[in-house]
Amino acid sequence: MTGSLAYRNNEAAIIRGEVPDKYTRLLPFITGEKIIEIGSAEGVLALLLAKQGKQVIALEKSEERHASASNLYSQWLAREKRFAAPKFVNGSIGNSLDLLDGMDTLVAVRTIYYLRSDIDRIFAAVAEKIATVVLCGNRNRANRWRAGQPDEIGGPFNFYASREGMTALLERHGYSIIEEVREGDEIVVGRMD
Repeated sequence: MTGSLAYRNNEAAIIRGEVPDKYTRLLPFITGEKIIEIGSAEGVLALLLAKQGKQVIALEKSEERHASASNLYSQWLAREKRFAAPKFVNGSIGNSLDLLDGMDTLVAVRTIYYLRSDIDRIFAAVAEKIATVVLCGNRNRANRWRAGQPDEIGGPFNFYASREGMTALLERHGYSIIEEVREGDEIVVGRMD
C-alpha cells in the first residue's frame, strides 16, 4: 500500500473521473497558466489542472505513484475528449530546482513537511522564480503539532503541516498571504508583491 490514502480510498471513482473534494477544493486557489505541483502522487490534481488547459509539471518522488499518474491519464483519456497530459517527472524538488524555471504557480498538497531541513533552501529558490504558491497542509499532523505531540515521522517538521507553519514559511521568503482556509486540511496562498 504505497498509494496516497485519498487515492486508495477512492481509486475506482477517480478512474471514472469522479474526483473527491480533497482535490477539487483546491482548484479555485490555483491561478496562473504554468503550474508545478511538487509531491503530485497519483497525479489527480495535476490532471484536473491539465483538463482546464493549464501547462502542468507534476513532480513525484515515488516511482510507483509516478507510474500510477501516467496510468490514470491513460484511463481518463480513454473516457473523455483529448487533453494534454501534464509533464510527469519522477524525482524530488531538491534535486530538480530547474523545473521551477518559467512556472508562475507552485502547488504542494500534504508535502512540504517532507522537505525537512531542506525547506528553506528550496523555498529560497521558489521565491526567486515563482509568483504564487498554494500550500495545503495535513490536519492530523497540524493537530499533533498544536497539541505538542511529536511523532517519529514528522517530528518538528509537522509545523509545516499547519496554517501557522505554511504562513511563516511563505512570509519568511517574501510572499504576502492572500488567502487562507482554516477548515480541514488548511490552505495558504502566497503571492509575491
